[in-house]
Amino acid sequence: MVLIKEYQVLLPCSVEEYQVGQLFSVAEASKNNTGGGEGIEVLRNEPYEKEGEKGQYTHKIYHIHSKVPSFIQMFAPEGALVFHEKAWNAYPYCRTSQYTATFTPTAEPQSSVPPFSLP
Repeated sequence: MVLIKEYQVLLPCSVEEYQVGQLFSVAEASKNNTGGGEGIEVLRNEPYEKEGEKGQYTHKIYHIHSKVPSFIQMFAPEGALVFHEKAWNAYPYCRTSQYTATFTPTAEPQSSVPPFSLP
């Protein structure tokens, strides 16, 4: 038998304020890690509405050449350290697909972040 414990942390803000703070934090982290041709390149960032679901669609390219060890940089083929991410963020749900330009799979792997409740 498995014992499951749940902990709830009360936040001094509303769900809407938390969402704004989360978006700001992600934007700041992206800005701080970008420069000199490295980091995150945002191709599209626009609102979307599909089947009653409203959210933000983003298409980003992650350039991580300088973020990996040098021995990996030597053996990685051109474009292997560039990742594309397409995300449909309908807070609190987020659907993301990621792929590389050189190793594009026929079916994109997808991950979905489960929602969590805030008081």
